[in-house]
Formats: sequence, C-alpha cells, structure tokens
Amino acid sequence: MHRDGEDPLFEGVFTVMHDHHQVIAKSKYVRKRHQQDPPLDNTPGEYMLLFRGSDIAQTQSTGNVERSIMSSPSCDADTLAYDSNTNFMFPPLPEENNTSIWNYFTTSIGKRQMTDTGGVVPGSRDLKETIGSTSGCPNTRKVALIGVVADCTYTNTFASEMDARADIISVVNAASVVYEHSFNISLTLGEINILPKNCPATASSATPFNQQCDDRAGGGSFTLADRLNTFSAWRGKKTDDFAFWTLMTDCTTENQVGLAWAAQLCVKGVQGNPDSRNSSSQAVAGANVVSKTDNTWQVFAHEAGHIFGAVHDCDSMLCQNSANPDNSRCCPATASTCDAGGRFMMNPTSGSQITNFSPCSIGQICSRMARRTILTNCLTTNRGVDTISGQQCGNGIVEDGEDCDCGDEESCKGNTCCDSKTCKYTSGSQCDDTNEECCKGCKFASSSTICRTSSGPCDPEEKCSGNSGDCPHDIHSKDGETCGTDLQCASGQCTSRDLQCQMHLGNQVAGSRTVAFDSYGCEVACKDPDRPNVRYEGSLTFLDGTPCGGGGTCKNGQCSGSTFGNEVSDWVSRHKPIVIGVAVGAGCLLLLAIASCICGRSRRQRPRNRKMPPINMRPMAPVYNGWNGAPPNAQQSSPGGHPPYNNIPPPINAPPPAYPGHMPPTRYA
Repeated sequence: MHRDGEDPLFEGVFTVMHDHHQVIAKSKYVRKRHQQDPPLDNTPGEYMLLFRGSDIAQTQSTGNVERSIMSSPSCDADTLAYDSNTNFMFPPLPEENNTSIWNYFTTSIGKRQMTDTGGVVPGSRDLKETIGSTSGCPNTRKVALIGVVADCTYTNTFASEMDARADIISVVNAASVVYEHSFNISLTLGEINILPKNCPATASSATPFNQQCDDRAGGGSFTLADRLNTFSAWRGKKTDDFAFWTLMTDCTTENQVGLAWAAQLCVKGVQGNPDSRNSSSQAVAGANVVSKTDNTWQVFAHEAGHIFGAVHDCDSMLCQNSANPDNSRCCPATASTCDAGGRFMMNPTSGSQITNFSPCSIGQICSRMARRTILTNCLTTNRGVDTISGQQCGNGIVEDGEDCDCGDEESCKGNTCCDSKTCKYTSGSQCDDTNEECCKGCKFASSSTICRTSSGPCDPEEKCSGNSGDCPHDIHSKDGETCGTDLQCASGQCTSRDLQCQMHLGNQVAGSRTVAFDSYGCEVACKDPDRPNVRYEGSLTFLDGTPCGGGGTCKNGQCSGSTFGNEVSDWVSRHKPIVIGVAVGAGCLLLLAIASCICGRSRRQRPRNRKMPPINMRPMAPVYNGWNGAPPNAQQSSPGGHPPYNNIPPPINAPPPAYPGHMPPTRYA
C-alpha cells in the first residue's frame, strides 16, 4: 500500500480462475515496459495498472511453443554437479565397478535458458505414480519464512532502495499465491537486505557475492554459479530458521536467469566451500539466485520449486534425449505422455503465461514431504507470523492482531469461520477449519480426534488437545532406534540402507533383492547380490539419520558424528580379507623371529666342548702322609759317607698342591 484514501495506490497480485492478476504502479510499468507492450496515455501523476497473465502475448506467433534453447531465459540447475548427483535416478550402469555416474550423462541435458538450472529427484516410476497426488502436503496452511538479499546490480535498477524493497515484496507475494494453491504453503518474507546500488570496486569478504556482473578475481566473468556459491557460503553462516534465502541480481550468464540447489528446504549450514581458484568448487546450502526479468516472480517461483525438490518438466528436447531413458530426468505430462508442452512452472525455459505447477511437480513435491526426502521442520503454523511487510488482512498470513486470514476473495469462498474483511472469527467461531488442523465446523475438535496419522512405527499419531485448534508438534522416534528386524528409525521412517535401495533403485537393479553396496557412505549406491562387484548409483542420498561409517549418521547427504576409533573398526570390517592376510603374514614373521631368538639364546647358554691345551707341571713330591704311613728313612751319613737315601729331602710343612682339574679353564680371545 503506497497511498490510502479516496484515491488509493497499491500493488499486489491475486488469482481468478487460475489466471494471475497483477496490480502495479504506473512508474513500475514504465520502468519495466517491453518495446511491444502497449504505451500509456498522458494522464499525469501516479496510478495503478491491472493486467492478467493471459494478457501477455507469446514471443512466437504459433502460441505457447517452446522457445529456442539458445535464446530463451533458462534455469541451469541441471548443470550443477551437486544437483545432478543428488536427485536423479538412472538405469543400471555397464557391467563394471563404476563409482560415479556423472560422466555417463556429461552431455545429456541442455540449459534452461532464462529460468534456472534445476536439479531432479526420483526416477520415472516414482514420478509417474504420484502425478496429481497431494498426499504428504499439509492439510492446513503452513508458512515458509524466507530471506532475500538484493545485490548492488539489482538495487541499481530502481530509483530508490524503497522501490527495490517493494518490488521484492511483490515478487514473493505473486509466487506465494501459486504455492498456496498447489501445496497449501505460503511464502512469506522474514527478512530483506537491500545492498547499496553502487557496487564496490573490490568485493567485501563479508558479502563476496555483491559485485559487478563481470568482476572476478583472476580474470573472466563472475558467473551466476559463482554468485550462488559465494551466496550459499554466506547463507550457511546464518543461524535463522528460514526455509531458504534468495539472492536477487540483475546479472545473467548467457541466457541463464536462475540457479538453485536441489532439495535444500529447511537445511541449515553449508556443505563444501567456494574456491575462487577452482570454478568447480561448490558450497551447497538452502539458497538460490534469481535474475531480474520481465517475469521475475516466475523465475523466483521456479527456483523455489527446486529448493522444494522439484525437477524440470519434460519438454521436447528432454523427451528426445538418449541420455534421458524412460523420461527419468524430468516430470512427464502424464503417465503415458512425456512432453508437458511448456505450460507449467518447472518448464526448463520461461514462458509468459505460466502460472501453475504441473500435476507431476505437485505429486513429486508432496511425495517428497511424505517420504521425508526433504525437510519440513522449518514450516510453521499459520498463526502469529512475524512478516517483514507487517500486518495486512487478506494476504493469507495470520499475523499479530488477526484471528484468521483466508486470503483473497476466491480463497475465502465458502469459509464460514473467518470474516475476510476483518480477519476475525465469525460470531460463535473458535477457530478456522482451513487454517487449523484441530478445528471442525469452526469449533475445537475433541481430544480423541487424530490430527496427524501415524506413518509407521517411528512416527506415532498425534491427537488434538480439545482446547486448541492447533495439532501438537510432530514427534518422531529417535534416529537409530530399532523398529523391526534389521530396521532402524531414520527421519521418522522405519527403514534400512537395503530397504532404501529397494525403494529407489529396485526397479533398476534386482527388485526386492536389491541391497546397499556398502555400509559407510550417504549416497544411495546399490548392488545385485548375483553381481556383487557392480555398483548401481543414482543421485539420491540416504535419509537423515541412516547409519553410516564410523558409527555416524547421514545428515543432508554427509556422514556426520563418526569417530576415529569407529572408522578404523569399520574399515577393518570392510576389508577383512586384506586384514586377515596381513595378520597371518605378520604373525608368521613374528613366530619366525621368536623362534630365531630362542635358538640363539640356547646356543649361547650351552657349555662348549673345547679341547683343553696340555698343562706343563713340575714333578710332584710324594704326598706326606704323616705318621699314618710308613716312617721315613732316617739314615744319616757321616762326613764323607754316602748321600741320603734316594736323595729325597725330608717333607716340609706346606699345603698340598692344588689338583689340576680345579684350575679355571683357559679362555681364548
């Protein structure tokens, strides 16, 4: 609302019979006017203009025909390695132990000119089976709070920062209408950051994404992918509970006007880190980039669709691509028809009259919510929402001071609980059935009423309290809790790695016999038990909470919480043949070493049988036997007579000589 009173001036968007009606100020129309748009009269002053989506002429005279892939605005999320490796489901690989499937589809997908580069998710079987199904989407209105940053190039296209702010609010409101009708989810601005229009000469380290379109350290252009990477790293440092963040820019790369990381709704933090020296480095987060176009709100809605996990709708190019077997890389029109005809929001190229999601995209996003392959914990109840635009009755958001808000006139048809003009309950009403899960006939439901059914042993049912219209918080069993034979809880589902393989790749591999290729990664990789060395991998990741290597659990496609000790133990268990072989070899060497030591010690301790050298000894005197033996000869000779008998002197009083055997052995050097 710019001006109130008898001559009001406001801007907004509403839908009548699925046709978008936009109200914009004259100054904005003049600023954005295409050369083929009708001119205005000379009426002075500011006033409002109203136009419908169906009023916008097609760029080709043949009607809603797909534009040239090289000239139309496009989305290039398919070119992001993470998106390509996160959401696709593929046919079996050739019979070899492949560990990557990226090269298999290197040239498979063209760029979506001027819309974005979206990632994709389950295989064709899953997409076809859920066409048109809303099972999994909320039954009552939920709110996704988002943050938006306008870089210098975007702000520079407006006369003032206030005009840039107003344009962002208009873009988000227009996209929100589509999400409300398709998924019962409102997109609401929680924060807007408008950066000054004068781009810095050198990008600040605090906002590295805020720079001119052609500035990049080291030469070359600062592409849309570069902006997404640096913006994602910035977003990953924020601690809010927003569903995602969007960077608005006036820059494009060739015909690309949008980029988004697939299935990153409600994801906090960031995976990876951008490297200015490596163009292939990626920082993955709940973020996207939207370029300003004639239909910026469509680009925004399209990129948000990728954040919610949607793939591109099939077009003639994708349907004819040999690398897109069974149309598994896009959302078909029907179970039997591939080409969606460029009529819906997730079309790879932009179109002026696109205002709705295809039945296939609706089924895909809702089924992802049901299977919990995207997070939804950041989606809030539609009550007391703090929005950036302040309280406004009729916007479908229940803000402070409002009891209810059923939205525009078309949305409020048949609502007997809420007064659409005052956003207050009607007389006697306690709640609003369309906005509160525990409200029946404008009254609180009884305490026995189940407001959220159980989806399995890991997701118990919740019941109403009887004194409130709100359903209690959704409670899940703890991840890792046993819920069956070889089954554990993960994100509220009773599952296992093998079971997830059977669900996602079973029809491509061995049906119910499909098992996980290993037990340590978080990317879904499977095998046929009959061909254990052939690895089948798509681009999905195991559910958050699924066990992975080293005692960790999967979180947003990464194994977290593992420990070094557990990783070593896990490595040993995965490589038992190698470990056993090494252990046996080491054991044999150890035994040989011990035996050698024992033998050597034994030889050193045993006496040596050496030949003793002869001992030269003087003749020994007779042993003196004292008086026990015969008395000695006592002859005497007179002078000049004979010498004593035998010339033997009398014994001397001395110890006997030592026996030679007691002598120490002779030692040799």
